[in-house]
Amino acid sequence: MSSRILPSFASSPAGRELRAYADYAAVANELAGLTPDQTKLPPLRVAVLRNFTVEPLIPVLAGEIVAAGFHPQFYVGDFDAVQADALNPNSALYAFGPDVIVLAQWLETLSPALTTQFLSTPPAQIEDAVNGVRAHVREIAGALNANVRAPVLLNNFPLPGEPTLGILDSQSADHQTSTILRLNAQVLADAKELAGVAIVDFMRLFALHGSANCIDERYWQIARAPLAQKALIPVGSEYGKFFRALRGKTKKCLVVDCDNTLWGGIVGEDGPAGIKLGPTYPGSCFVALQQEILNLHHRGVILAICSKNNEADVLEVLREHPDMVLKEEHFAARQINWDDKVTNLRRIAAELNIGTDGFVLLDDSEFEVDFVRQGLPEVAVIALPPKAYASYRSVLTAPGYFDSLSFTAEDRRKTAMYGENRQRKALESASTSLAEYLAKLEIEAEIGVPSEIDVPRVAQLTQKTNQFNLTTRRYTERDVRSFAAADGSDVFALKVRDRISDSGLVGVAILTYENGTATIDSFLLSCRVIGRGVEDALLSFVVRHALHTKGCNRIVGAYVPTAKNAMVEGFYARNGFAALDETDGHRTWERRAGGGMQPEGPVWITLRRADLTHASR
Repeated sequence: MSSRILPSFASSPAGRELRAYADYAAVANELAGLTPDQTKLPPLRVAVLRNFTVEPLIPVLAGEIVAAGFHPQFYVGDFDAVQADALNPNSALYAFGPDVIVLAQWLETLSPALTTQFLSTPPAQIEDAVNGVRAHVREIAGALNANVRAPVLLNNFPLPGEPTLGILDSQSADHQTSTILRLNAQVLADAKELAGVAIVDFMRLFALHGSANCIDERYWQIARAPLAQKALIPVGSEYGKFFRALRGKTKKCLVVDCDNTLWGGIVGEDGPAGIKLGPTYPGSCFVALQQEILNLHHRGVILAICSKNNEADVLEVLREHPDMVLKEEHFAARQINWDDKVTNLRRIAAELNIGTDGFVLLDDSEFEVDFVRQGLPEVAVIALPPKAYASYRSVLTAPGYFDSLSFTAEDRRKTAMYGENRQRKALESASTSLAEYLAKLEIEAEIGVPSEIDVPRVAQLTQKTNQFNLTTRRYTERDVRSFAAADGSDVFALKVRDRISDSGLVGVAILTYENGTATIDSFLLSCRVIGRGVEDALLSFVVRHALHTKGCNRIVGAYVPTAKNAMVEGFYARNGFAALDETDGHRTWERRAGGGMQPEGPVWITLRRADLTHASR
């Protein structure tokens, strides 16, 4: 990467909490002279449609995109030209081909009746104004959906800092604040019905940071630029969370230190009874932090401990301290010893079978924080400020490293699944061969068209799966539904269970059909079930479905190399596919009808077929 500033943004998410607007501006200036080939970052094309001045926000968006590992490319529509951009299928917006669309709307421009003219507008027309805003959003989103598959990020509307009726405003559900609250709730309901639309919560952001800090009335009047300087980084960072979630950059595992992190004090010196943890300050701050960590656990974030300590001391606190919120069973892995933390983080990654780039480390030690930043720059590090105990909970949550756009049943069971994997390893150790172990597991694989309930999990797997992923294409729920509904494509979901537990939906295959050729657009498998042969069962099904059920002459698959998926480089060759060509490591493989034996699923797997109604048409 031929640049001076970009590497620190692209490879070190740990420093994000230290950035100032000038840092983002410097990145944006440097990007102006560089192409994706020069930065070695894949492009992310973001279109911004707006009815207010957004130019001061663009450098922050650019920096957030670089921090997520992409090269930002922008289309910024003309001021208040949202309809001209969206409703014209030949507009420059669609020629740009966006990956993400930011629909930035300011309520005062959309509807003076709901803002500056609320009291002078007859009550009967207020409802018309609400419906008018909703109709506008539906019209724009509908046009965008019809012309491009990019997800749309639509902001809701901040509440008035000084409502027209002052203290009286809060006394009635018909007044201004309640009306805008109702509008936001209805826009959210509309977004749920519109394909590919997600809400960026301006209302929450402005409440968190203060309306007076977020809105600059002077620049609103001068240049229709309502976002104050203090709001630019919080707002831009909020969009950054969406960019990461949409492109599979959500973190997977929170690794926590113990002393002065999970509790105050040093357990080896103070003893379990002497650490600061309990209902009174400052122990209450650590209880609050633990509660937030437990919330992450219930969201599906993997928890691990990495602590320089005597393991017996830590386990005594986990098991016996009456005010510990987090218990031993909440942690999927732990390294409690006196080795350096870089080594221990690598051990945790190996145990959990995930990359260290999926880690967030929470630690109070400046030395340990710097050591990990130097040794593993891909790890996001959250440094707890010394003695600012009351801030610890918000310090953990503010970066949004674990934010995603889905929440599935598999997420709720994630830590339990790692415990179940330990049971499988124990069974493997007791077996005399791999074949005996796999037979003892009594694996059942169910393959079928995903139900509506399954769609969020299918999209999530495309967004998060890196290791066993042949093409690493990221798709939204809207994309998955589109593939599943189209006559020229199919989506198959793989669910796996064995004698120990039900692993749930763990694999996805997406096929497209054209002129007698079936193309495997996506083929991926969760790392939790790698090594059991279920990937071969899924491929066997896909080949037979394409060549026999669909009557195709051949099936084509591609391997697109990434930094993470080298393990699947030989997958197609191992399953009897012939090489077609290779360009820059991008390899294409094929199987033809009548070209010999079709790949068989492993004999130790019982295959069950779910609903194939759509796929068989």
